[in-house]
Amino acid sequence: MHGKLIALCLLMVFAPSLWAEEVWLTLPGKQQVVADYQAGPPEAPALLILHGFLVTGAFPTIQTLANEFSAKGYTVLTPTLSLGITGRRAGLACDAIHTHSLAQDLAEISLWVDWLASHGKGPIYLIGHSFGGVQLLAYAASSPHPRVRGLVGMSLSYTGAEGEEIRTDELARAEAMRGAGDGSLGRYNLMYCHGNYTSNPESYLSYATLDRSRVLELLGRNRIPTIAIMGGEDRRYGADWVEAMRALNVSTRVIPGASHFFDGSHEFDLLDMFDSALTDLRAGS
Repeated sequence: MHGKLIALCLLMVFAPSLWAEEVWLTLPGKQQVVADYQAGPPEAPALLILHGFLVTGAFPTIQTLANEFSAKGYTVLTPTLSLGITGRRAGLACDAIHTHSLAQDLAEISLWVDWLASHGKGPIYLIGHSFGGVQLLAYAASSPHPRVRGLVGMSLSYTGAEGEEIRTDELARAEAMRGAGDGSLGRYNLMYCHGNYTSNPESYLSYATLDRSRVLELLGRNRIPTIAIMGGEDRRYGADWVEAMRALNVSTRVIPGASHFFDGSHEFDLLDMFDSALTDLRAGS
């Protein structure tokens, strides 16, 4: 009996998403999008946690946070951006055909935030990992829902980071094609897709132009309290990236030794720092 109880407790700790509700919404073009939803009390703060580039809401970093903070009494929504695919539940390869755009992603984020606001009364906090944090930042810098009270970007990303080149000749080619009304597919460098991101010019440019200077510009005009949590051993960005964000008065917190994914023992450091970040955001609401 004691062994069964331990097994049940472990199941509840490591897989509470088994009790998540699957939510489906329909976009104006009739395409369907999906998220996992773990409801807290009606007055509970709500977290919208967004995955990074080309992955899904089932990504381990996302699920770790969702499960932990659902257990703490938060309402948690983990959408998967459709990227043009109805009910997408699997990651996309770099060489898949990518015709989705940042504008479509932001429309989906807005739809999910509105849905979350309609299913509770508490404040809403936006949480994004890697490029997901940038997409949430772009949403927050435009016309966010009035119940959104803060944003946490983990491993806050940008295009063209170290080892993830954005080539000026590819940008120029895509811009020329877009100007000429040419929507042909081509292969590009984008994030970790090295020369095999298959896309049309409009879609490619919508992401490729979210470079370091553009992300800093978004941070500078964002009026929602924002906290960045970075790994001290994240080699994707220059050593001065943390300083550049701090220069804009962005509260930027570093976990020594952690990677881009906060894996291994640093998962617990991430949970502690994330809890502290939410406490600070809630205190300032």
